[in-house]
Amino acid sequence: MSLFPLEQTPLILFGLAAVLLLGLEAWRRAATRTRALRSEIEILQTRIETLRDEKWAIAEREERYRDLVRAQGDIILRKDLRGRLSYVNDVFCDTFGLARPDVIGRPFLPERPEGEPPRMLASFAGLAMPPYRIRYDERAITTRGPRWFAWEEFAIRDEDGKLIEIQAVARDVTDRKEAEERLAEALAQAKDANRAKSLFLATMSHEIRTPMNGVIGMTKLLLDTRLDPAQRSYAEAVRASGEALLNIINDILDYSKIEAGKITLDETSFDPRAVLESVAELLAPRAFDKHLDIVTEISPSVPRLLLGDEARIRQILLNLAGNAIKFTVEGGVALRLSRKKTRSDGRIDLLLEVEDTGIGMDAHAREHIFDDFAQADQSHARRFEGTGLGLAITRRLVTAMGGTIEVESEEGRGSLFRVHLPLRLALGERDAPAPTPLSGLSVLILDDRPLVGNALARAAAAAGAATQLVADGAAMARALAASPFDVFICPLDGAGLDGAALAAEARRLSPATGTLMLLRPQDRARLEELTRGPSAPFDGYLVRPVRAASLVARLTALRVRGWMPGAAAPETRDYDDAIVEAEAPAAPAGDAATLGRLRILVAEDNEINALLTRTLLEHTGHEVRLARNGGEALAHLEADLSEEVDLILMDLHMPGMDGFEATARIRTLSTAHAHLPVIALTANAMADDRQACLDAGMDDYLSKPVSAEALAETLARWVGRRSPRGAGEKTNHA
Repeated sequence: MSLFPLEQTPLILFGLAAVLLLGLEAWRRAATRTRALRSEIEILQTRIETLRDEKWAIAEREERYRDLVRAQGDIILRKDLRGRLSYVNDVFCDTFGLARPDVIGRPFLPERPEGEPPRMLASFAGLAMPPYRIRYDERAITTRGPRWFAWEEFAIRDEDGKLIEIQAVARDVTDRKEAEERLAEALAQAKDANRAKSLFLATMSHEIRTPMNGVIGMTKLLLDTRLDPAQRSYAEAVRASGEALLNIINDILDYSKIEAGKITLDETSFDPRAVLESVAELLAPRAFDKHLDIVTEISPSVPRLLLGDEARIRQILLNLAGNAIKFTVEGGVALRLSRKKTRSDGRIDLLLEVEDTGIGMDAHAREHIFDDFAQADQSHARRFEGTGLGLAITRRLVTAMGGTIEVESEEGRGSLFRVHLPLRLALGERDAPAPTPLSGLSVLILDDRPLVGNALARAAAAAGAATQLVADGAAMARALAASPFDVFICPLDGAGLDGAALAAEARRLSPATGTLMLLRPQDRARLEELTRGPSAPFDGYLVRPVRAASLVARLTALRVRGWMPGAAAPETRDYDDAIVEAEAPAAPAGDAATLGRLRILVAEDNEINALLTRTLLEHTGHEVRLARNGGEALAHLEADLSEEVDLILMDLHMPGMDGFEATARIRTLSTAHAHLPVIALTANAMADDRQACLDAGMDDYLSKPVSAEALAETLARWVGRRSPRGAGEKTNHA
């Protein structure tokens, strides 16, 4: 018997099928959801693994950061806006001996050595403006005692730029500070040593110059007396040795001043041509004594007036040319002046050259020739004396002027020194074409001395003349036969030639040709016989070293005579006198005939120097009154009721009352003596000494050893004048 009616069977089957289908759908959906969940679980597991890796990396970075902070050795701390510490590193704790829990959340100021106020962590001032950092050094008490720290504080801001904390980092710089202190102490000691050295040099200069003044001065007086040749030779040797020693003293003083940075440059208007030619003339006697030639060559492009320190440029030339003469045995020395390019700042590049035919230098000597105490001849058997400071001084002077110096040399073939100086044109000086006053003039020059002949030829050519050089008499004869020349120039003391005979032969071959002789200053005594009268071989002369202006003037004079043969051209002697005066300016006359008989009070404690000064003054006709110290000089003036004294020569260092105190007291006198010119007479040679004399109320300065020329110049400068430094008047140092 069936559980369900037969007629319900399909319906039941349909229901079972429906249930089965729903179950299958539910299973399908459950399977799909299971797969989705499994995928999500896998993703989550991947994310969890990634997070674990990132957490490990973060932990590793944190540990590395902690190790880095611990290893760097710097103090690191942070504080909040109320100044309370929010973080400190282990170095902080170790340095100040504090535990981290004891300081976190509390303000902190390090203990300072007694008397030193705290500076760090006081406020946020200075962090509100760029660069938002504060740096300073501070000394603090630590577990290792007082230590120096270099602190740097900077602002910590949030995402909105708001200040939330201050971080401070401190590095122990005690070693650096101690090194700085040692350096400062060493610098102070060096300055003290330098001052002591300067004082020593000044003292030694004074002590050496005082007897040297007597040696040189008395020797000059001895040479003015009647001596036999042997005695004169001995006296000249004493004078030369004394002057050589004086040059050494001057070199050492110059070197000391430059080394101490006390060199000052004065920019004034000067004529570079005149400087070069005057240096050559000054050194000419030394060159001629060694049978050397000395010449100058000046480019027409060199301006007439420049701005620069004339005295220092003269010193550079004297050092270079003096060295050239010293190290040259035969041949000669050439001093050249030319102008190179104009610089972008408007200054011109002035080139000074000094070339010689001396011993030369090897590569090692060239490399060190400008070093202190270096010499071209460094052998134990060296023939040339000197301190080796001249070129070192020269290089420092050139460098101080913004210039450069260089040398070309080969051993046994001479040397060439070049100095480039950047100088400005003087006010009102303009570039202009060089004049050619000798245009159309033909000049024949005997070239038996190539250095002299070439220099003359270039100078004449620069002035517009046509020149030709000949080596000997035969070449001269051929040249005169080939074409007429307006002027023939030859030396009086030619190399193996008789200059007078050669000039006479030139006149015979070409009667219209004028003749000029080259002679040394010491040969002037022969001028009368060589240039006067119808049989005289020469029409004029040129004194070596020849100035360019003298050459042009002589040649122009002969040209005028050639143009107007019957018009009695200017006498050679008259024209020569003007040139001679230009070539060798006479020293100002200081004798009584020129200045009037002066009554001079001399305050000098050294008997020899007093005798020398008195003799120099009395030889020129002046009346001398002596005082052995400042007190005697003051007493003499107080007793001089008739006010007969015209001028005072005052030594500075004297026993009892020195020259400074005596001058100060003289300036306070109520009589006219308060306004007497006071001339310092001292062996001190430093530049500061002159200013010290002016500050003390003196009017002028003479450095020992005093030459007759310098004394005469000073007397001429002050004769008839009164000092503005008397009582009641303010001292003027201008």
